[in-house]
Amino acid sequence: MNEAKKDPDQFFKSYVNIDNIVEEVIAGNRTFVFGPKGTGKSALGLWVESDIDDVCAQVRDAASLPLADIPNLQTGQAAGVERTVTAWKFILLCNYIALLRRDNACKLKNTREVDRVTRLLRGYGFMGDASGKALLKVATTTVEIPIPKVGSIYKKESKSALNIFSLIPYLEDWVSSAESPNRHVLFVDGLDSIYLNDQRYDESLAALVQASYRLNQSLGAAGATGSIVLLLRNDVFSRVSLRLPDSQKMRDDFGVDLDWRILTGSAGRHAPLFKLVNDKVSAAAGVNLEVLDYFPQKIRVGSNREIPTMQYLLNLTRHTPRDLLRLFDEIRKVAAAQVIPSGPDRLSYSAIREGVVQYSTKYFVNAVKNEFAGYEGGPDAAQDAVTALQYLGSQKFSRDDFRRTLSDAKGVSATDPDVDRLLKLLFFAGAIGNLVGNDSYMRFYHRRDDSEIYLRGPLILHGTLCHAWNVPFGI
Repeated sequence: MNEAKKDPDQFFKSYVNIDNIVEEVIAGNRTFVFGPKGTGKSALGLWVESDIDDVCAQVRDAASLPLADIPNLQTGQAAGVERTVTAWKFILLCNYIALLRRDNACKLKNTREVDRVTRLLRGYGFMGDASGKALLKVATTTVEIPIPKVGSIYKKESKSALNIFSLIPYLEDWVSSAESPNRHVLFVDGLDSIYLNDQRYDESLAALVQASYRLNQSLGAAGATGSIVLLLRNDVFSRVSLRLPDSQKMRDDFGVDLDWRILTGSAGRHAPLFKLVNDKVSAAAGVNLEVLDYFPQKIRVGSNREIPTMQYLLNLTRHTPRDLLRLFDEIRKVAAAQVIPSGPDRLSYSAIREGVVQYSTKYFVNAVKNEFAGYEGGPDAAQDAVTALQYLGSQKFSRDDFRRTLSDAKGVSATDPDVDRLLKLLFFAGAIGNLVGNDSYMRFYHRRDDSEIYLRGPLILHGTLCHAWNVPFGI
């Protein structure tokens, strides 16, 4: 995402479109894009939002919205799940209409009335960057749109004004019947950092998923010009799916995974994850390059063991573009500094290892902490959890070991709920995993996102954290 802002030309030239996901999203066939943090969900939205012929797209950041307060939005209904779904439908429709109005080729029926209602909604603050403040402002009052005394659009209405609930059918009809030679895609991003153990947030997020699903069903049935796409973490969707009666159908029929992990194995250096790295390096250099050509074929680990370089590098990441690109960048910086010598065509082991240490300490530790953004315990709890891992001094550990070091970090005895909650968060952050079967297999969330941590079994620290904290490798 930062790359897209700093160097848009290179970002767009080196974008890797896995399994034609871009085309599937634009066509409206896929309206839920799943993937762990750092897999390129935001990049997908930004790429589609760029100058693609016959596509008008916009990425809206839900992180700026007061998610916990959306269930309080007065729609004209009694409080409950349906009111929250209605609130989200209203928010999505407001943003979708704003997207349609950006398309000069788009024709809407009842244009004059659409413009009038849009002006009123914009005045309330429901369109644009101020929508978060607007939601807080109207959470305790009912928004009403006056009905014109002349005209037949609202002839079935018996009141002189529309509340949000009664306005939605008109908004849906206007967007469903819009005509344009262009496709329209509204992306909802900013849901990556929402890992909160709070019922209000889960209710709100589940309602957002339900609202977007219903609207897309309506848009698809009407042959509309576009769709609404949610960019979601796998673990977030799994958590709220228990509140969604059609969650499996949503995922199977309309979901797509930005999953670089399953595409890495037998494809080797030609896998999409490495194609991404090569394309970015080639775009920067102006010639076609393969990064692994500059590495030795194998890397020494321990006293006398060697493993293939690609396996060594991947094991230092969570199999995401963000991690791997940052790893290569830190190694590049070490090589460019020429403090540690390398050959003209091959990086030395020493330069690679120093780059790994820089990546581990400067990036990976903070990346783990960032996964706690929005956690109910606040930044202090995140710091305590990471400090507790560092205090372990061993790659292999147990739940009781973590409890002991967490108590040391907090300065008070850690409770069972605290221990279990933080271990689960560390697991989803990719910081720890389980050892399975005589310590012969390591199960990490980033390798299999359908796995759950087994808190009673042996646990293992990610190897990159061992590098960062100089913890001896036990496995």
